[in-house]
Amino acid sequence: MPIRHVDVALAPGFAEPAGRTCLVIDVLRATSAMAVLLGRGTRAIYPAATVEDGLVLRTQLAAEGIQAALCGERDALPPAGFDFGNSPGAFMALDRVPEIAVVATTNGTPALLACLEAPLAMTAAPLQVSAVVRATIAADRDVLVVCSGLRREAAEDDTLAAGLFVERLVRAGASAGPEALFALERFEAARDDFGAALARSEHGQRLVDLGFADDVALCGTLDRYDVVGALTVEAGRPVLRAR
Repeated sequence: MPIRHVDVALAPGFAEPAGRTCLVIDVLRATSAMAVLLGRGTRAIYPAATVEDGLVLRTQLAAEGIQAALCGERDALPPAGFDFGNSPGAFMALDRVPEIAVVATTNGTPALLACLEAPLAMTAAPLQVSAVVRATIAADRDVLVVCSGLRREAAEDDTLAAGLFVERLVRAGASAGPEALFALERFEAARDDFGAALARSEHGQRLVDLGFADDVALCGTLDRYDVVGALTVEAGRPVLRAR
Protein backbone atom coordinates (compact mmCIF):
# COMPACT_ATOMS: atom_id res chain seq x y z
CA MET A 1 0.00 0.00 0.00
CA PRO A 2 1.46 3.44 -0.89
CA ILE A 3 2.18 5.85 1.92
CA ARG A 4 -0.05 8.84 2.24
CA HIS A 5 1.90 12.03 2.81
CA VAL A 6 5.49 13.20 3.28
CA ASP A 7 6.63 16.38 5.00
CA VAL A 8 10.12 17.73 5.60
CA ALA A 9 11.38 19.51 8.70
CA LEU A 10 14.26 21.60 7.33
CA ALA A 11 15.76 21.77 10.85
CA PRO A 12 15.04 19.74 14.00
CA GLY A 13 13.19 22.60 15.67
CA PHE A 14 10.41 22.22 13.11
CA ALA A 15 9.97 18.50 13.72
CA GLU A 16 6.70 17.15 15.10
CA PRO A 17 7.36 13.42 15.07
CA ALA A 18 4.32 12.03 16.88
CA GLY A 19 2.35 9.54 14.82
CA ARG A 20 4.67 9.60 11.81
CA THR A 21 7.57 7.59 10.51
CA CYS A 22 10.61 9.84 10.88
CA LEU A 23 13.63 9.69 8.59
CA VAL A 24 16.52 11.56 10.19
CA ILE A 25 19.16 12.92 7.83
CA ASP A 26 22.61 14.24 8.60
CA VAL A 27 24.17 13.45 5.26
CA LEU A 28 27.50 15.14 6.13
CA ARG A 29 28.22 12.95 7.99
CA ALA A 30 26.51 11.28 10.95
CA THR A 31 23.78 9.24 9.29
CA SER A 32 26.15 8.33 6.47
CA ALA A 33 28.68 7.05 9.02
CA MET A 34 25.94 5.10 10.80
CA ALA A 35 24.89 3.54 7.49
CA VAL A 36 28.45 2.30 7.01
CA LEU A 37 28.70 0.97 10.56
CA LEU A 38 25.39 -0.89 10.39
CA GLY A 39 26.05 -2.03 6.85
CA ARG A 40 29.37 -3.55 7.88
CA GLY A 41 28.04 -5.32 10.94
CA THR A 42 27.82 -3.02 13.96
CA ARG A 43 25.08 -4.55 16.11
CA ALA A 44 24.05 -1.52 18.15
CA ILE A 45 24.62 2.23 18.06
CA TYR A 46 23.83 4.26 21.17
CA PRO A 47 23.25 7.91 20.18
CA ALA A 48 24.32 10.61 22.63
CA ALA A 49 23.23 14.23 22.44
CA THR A 50 26.61 15.71 23.36
CA VAL A 51 30.27 14.75 23.51
CA GLU A 52 30.09 14.79 27.30
CA ASP A 53 27.04 12.52 27.29
CA GLY A 54 28.91 10.14 25.00
CA LEU A 55 31.86 9.89 27.37
CA VAL A 56 29.53 9.19 30.29
CA LEU A 57 27.50 6.63 28.35
CA ARG A 58 30.59 4.68 27.29
CA THR A 59 31.65 4.50 30.95
CA GLN A 60 28.18 3.37 32.04
CA LEU A 61 28.06 0.66 29.41
CA ALA A 62 31.53 -0.57 30.36
CA ALA A 63 30.40 -0.87 33.98
CA GLU A 64 27.62 -3.16 32.72
CA GLY A 65 30.08 -5.30 30.78
CA ILE A 66 29.29 -3.74 27.39
CA GLN A 67 32.44 -2.58 25.59
CA ALA A 68 31.53 0.19 23.16
CA ALA A 69 33.68 2.25 20.83
CA LEU A 70 33.09 5.98 21.21
CA CYS A 71 32.66 7.69 17.86
CA GLY A 72 31.72 11.19 16.76
CA GLU A 73 32.85 14.75 16.30
CA ARG A 74 32.89 18.26 17.63
CA ASP A 75 33.31 20.91 14.94
CA ALA A 76 33.83 18.03 12.48
CA LEU A 77 36.90 16.64 14.30
CA PRO A 78 37.25 13.72 16.74
CA PRO A 79 36.95 14.96 20.34
CA ALA A 80 39.57 14.15 22.95
CA GLY A 81 39.03 10.72 24.43
CA PHE A 82 37.08 9.34 21.46
CA ASP A 83 38.08 6.11 19.75
CA PHE A 84 36.97 7.21 16.29
CA GLY A 85 35.74 10.33 14.53
CA ASN A 86 32.68 10.68 12.32
CA SER A 87 34.19 9.62 9.00
CA PRO A 88 32.24 7.09 6.92
CA GLY A 89 35.33 6.57 4.78
CA ALA A 90 37.42 5.70 7.82
CA PHE A 91 34.80 3.18 8.94
CA MET A 92 34.83 1.61 5.48
CA ALA A 93 38.60 1.26 5.66
CA LEU A 94 38.60 -0.61 8.98
CA ASP A 95 39.31 -4.32 8.81
CA ARG A 96 36.50 -4.75 11.30
CA VAL A 97 34.00 -2.22 12.62
CA PRO A 98 33.15 -2.14 16.33
CA GLU A 99 30.28 -4.41 17.37
CA ILE A 100 28.87 -1.75 19.69
CA ALA A 101 29.28 2.01 19.26
CA VAL A 102 28.33 5.13 21.14
CA VAL A 103 27.97 8.02 18.69
CA ALA A 104 27.86 11.71 19.63
CA THR A 105 27.77 14.39 16.93
CA THR A 106 26.98 18.06 16.74
CA ASN A 107 23.82 17.84 14.63
CA GLY A 108 22.86 14.28 13.78
CA THR A 109 22.47 12.56 17.13
CA PRO A 110 20.45 15.40 18.74
CA ALA A 111 18.09 15.34 15.73
CA LEU A 112 17.71 11.57 16.04
CA LEU A 113 16.96 11.76 19.76
CA ALA A 114 14.36 14.47 19.08
CA CYS A 115 12.38 11.82 17.17
CA LEU A 116 12.29 9.30 19.99
CA GLU A 117 8.50 9.65 20.35
CA ALA A 118 7.87 8.67 16.74
CA PRO A 119 6.36 5.20 16.22
CA LEU A 120 9.31 4.53 13.93
CA ALA A 121 12.46 6.64 13.56
CA MET A 122 15.20 5.61 11.17
CA THR A 123 18.50 7.13 10.19
CA ALA A 124 18.60 7.98 6.50
CA ALA A 125 21.46 8.54 4.06
CA PRO A 126 21.83 8.27 0.29
CA LEU A 127 24.14 5.31 0.95
CA GLN A 128 21.03 3.30 1.95
CA VAL A 129 18.20 5.18 0.22
CA SER A 130 16.40 2.21 -1.34
CA ALA A 131 16.41 0.17 1.86
CA VAL A 132 15.09 3.09 3.90
CA VAL A 133 12.36 3.85 1.37
CA ARG A 134 11.24 0.22 1.35
CA ALA A 135 11.04 0.16 5.15
CA THR A 136 9.18 3.47 5.14
CA ILE A 137 6.59 2.23 2.67
CA ALA A 138 6.16 -0.99 4.65
CA ALA A 139 5.45 1.01 7.82
CA ASP A 140 2.39 2.54 6.08
CA ARG A 141 2.26 5.88 7.92
CA ASP A 142 2.64 9.50 7.03
CA VAL A 143 6.32 10.44 6.89
CA LEU A 144 8.41 13.26 8.30
CA VAL A 145 11.91 13.68 6.92
CA VAL A 146 13.92 15.48 9.62
CA CYS A 147 16.99 17.41 8.49
CA SER A 148 19.66 17.76 11.17
CA GLY A 149 20.74 21.07 9.69
CA LEU A 150 23.70 23.19 10.69
CA ARG A 151 23.77 25.24 13.89
CA ARG A 152 20.13 24.21 14.41
CA GLU A 153 19.14 25.94 11.16
CA ALA A 154 18.34 24.63 7.68
CA ALA A 155 21.37 23.44 5.70
CA GLU A 156 21.64 22.93 1.96
CA ASP A 157 23.30 19.52 2.20
CA ASP A 158 20.54 17.98 4.28
CA THR A 159 17.85 19.70 2.20
CA LEU A 160 19.31 18.13 -0.94
CA ALA A 161 19.41 14.68 0.66
CA ALA A 162 15.85 15.11 1.95
CA GLY A 163 14.78 15.89 -1.61
CA LEU A 164 16.22 12.55 -2.74
CA PHE A 165 14.03 10.71 -0.24
CA VAL A 166 10.99 12.83 -1.11
CA GLU A 167 11.49 12.00 -4.79
CA ARG A 168 11.52 8.28 -4.06
CA LEU A 169 8.48 8.49 -1.78
CA VAL A 170 6.46 10.63 -4.21
CA ARG A 171 7.32 8.14 -6.94
CA ALA A 172 5.85 5.46 -4.62
CA GLY A 173 2.58 7.39 -4.34
CA ALA A 174 2.99 9.86 -1.47
CA SER A 175 1.69 13.40 -1.61
CA ALA A 176 4.14 16.11 -0.54
CA GLY A 177 3.84 19.12 1.75
CA PRO A 178 5.33 22.54 0.94
CA GLU A 179 8.73 21.97 2.56
CA ALA A 180 8.92 18.53 0.94
CA LEU A 181 8.27 20.12 -2.45
CA PHE A 182 10.98 22.70 -1.73
CA ALA A 183 13.48 19.96 -0.91
CA LEU A 184 12.42 18.04 -4.01
CA GLU A 185 13.03 21.10 -6.18
CA ARG A 186 16.50 21.54 -4.69
CA PHE A 187 17.31 17.89 -5.35
CA GLU A 188 15.95 17.94 -8.90
CA ALA A 189 18.16 20.93 -9.69
CA ALA A 190 21.20 19.00 -8.46
CA ARG A 191 20.24 15.48 -9.54
CA ASP A 192 22.92 15.18 -12.22
CA ASP A 193 25.74 16.31 -9.93
CA PHE A 194 24.42 15.41 -6.50
CA GLY A 195 27.82 14.71 -4.97
CA ALA A 196 29.25 17.96 -6.32
CA ALA A 197 26.26 19.86 -4.96
CA LEU A 198 26.92 18.44 -1.50
CA ALA A 199 30.53 19.58 -1.79
CA ARG A 200 29.41 23.11 -2.74
CA SER A 201 27.21 23.46 0.35
CA GLU A 202 28.49 25.38 3.36
CA HIS A 203 28.97 22.20 5.35
CA GLY A 204 30.52 20.40 2.40
CA GLN A 205 33.03 23.18 1.77
CA ARG A 206 34.10 23.12 5.41
CA LEU A 207 34.67 19.37 5.31
CA VAL A 208 36.64 19.65 2.09
CA ASP A 209 38.78 22.37 3.66
CA LEU A 210 39.43 20.08 6.63
CA GLY A 211 40.61 17.28 4.36
CA PHE A 212 37.42 15.21 4.19
CA ALA A 213 36.72 15.54 0.44
CA ASP A 214 36.59 11.75 0.07
CA ASP A 215 33.95 11.57 2.79
CA VAL A 216 31.82 14.16 1.03
CA ALA A 217 32.02 12.22 -2.23
CA LEU A 218 31.14 8.98 -0.45
CA CYS A 219 28.14 10.58 1.25
CA GLY A 220 26.70 11.40 -2.17
CA THR A 221 26.84 7.74 -3.27
CA LEU A 222 23.53 5.90 -3.58
CA ASP A 223 22.68 2.41 -2.35
CA ARG A 224 26.00 1.04 -1.20
CA TYR A 225 24.25 -0.66 1.74
CA ASP A 226 20.97 -2.56 2.01
CA VAL A 227 20.35 -1.86 5.68
CA VAL A 228 18.33 0.52 7.83
CA GLY A 229 18.83 1.61 11.41
CA ALA A 230 15.72 1.87 13.57
CA LEU A 231 15.66 3.66 16.91
CA THR A 232 14.35 1.73 19.91
CA VAL A 233 14.68 1.97 23.68
CA GLU A 234 16.39 -0.81 25.61
CA ALA A 235 16.96 -0.72 29.36
CA GLY A 236 15.91 2.92 29.31
CA ARG A 237 18.46 3.91 26.65
CA PRO A 238 17.86 4.87 23.03
CA VAL A 239 19.67 2.49 20.69
CA LEU A 240 19.84 2.11 16.94
CA ARG A 241 19.80 -1.38 15.50
CA ALA A 242 19.78 -2.74 11.97
CA ARG A 243 16.52 -4.10 10.62
